[in-house]
Amino acid sequence: MDLLQKIKSERAQSKKKRPFKRTLFDKVNGLVRTYSLEVSFLASLEVPEDYLSEAKVEFAQLRKKRPIEFPLFSLSAEEEYRLTTAIMSKVNNPYLEFAQSPDEIAISKTLFDLNPSLAEDKLERYHFETLLLCECAKKEMEDLLKQTKDHRRKEGTGSAKESLGDGGPLPNSLEKRIEQLQSFVARVEDSQAQ
Repeated sequence: MDLLQKIKSERAQSKKKRPFKRTLFDKVNGLVRTYSLEVSFLASLEVPEDYLSEAKVEFAQLRKKRPIEFPLFSLSAEEEYRLTTAIMSKVNNPYLEFAQSPDEIAISKTLFDLNPSLAEDKLERYHFETLLLCECAKKEMEDLLKQTKDHRRKEGTGSAKESLGDGGPLPNSLEKRIEQLQSFVARVEDSQAQ
């Protein structure tokens, strides 16, 4: 390809229409305006709620996102502008782009700290509380399974199979808890595949 053709092709590619994408500022400012957030909201970002409690996983419903149509451009008052920039600086993580409510803004930092590699389709589809509970359930299951293996090793039942955690019944309450956690994680994972 000679120089003239190369220049023409580069110019043609640069003239192609690209879809308009809302900026992070537009999305956060849309939430500030939609929910009439005030400066007091920043204080709630300082102290995150206890979303990691065990009781919530047992009864948690799969919360899907409520679709919000963000404005193409943000026209905001000075106070809204300051609040938007303060939220963006305080909650500085990639999940903020997918937040669609004040709750999700508050949860996004905890969720990102717990699992920084969630797929975009999960973040777009589910409320962050559901994803946070799913991640916590996975972690708790891992801890419980490790705890049962350690318990079986300490009992010293003798066989190598049992010491690896493949034999002997689990305590009933522990077994139920593991089943609850597995059920919740499976519901989240199965509904994502659909």
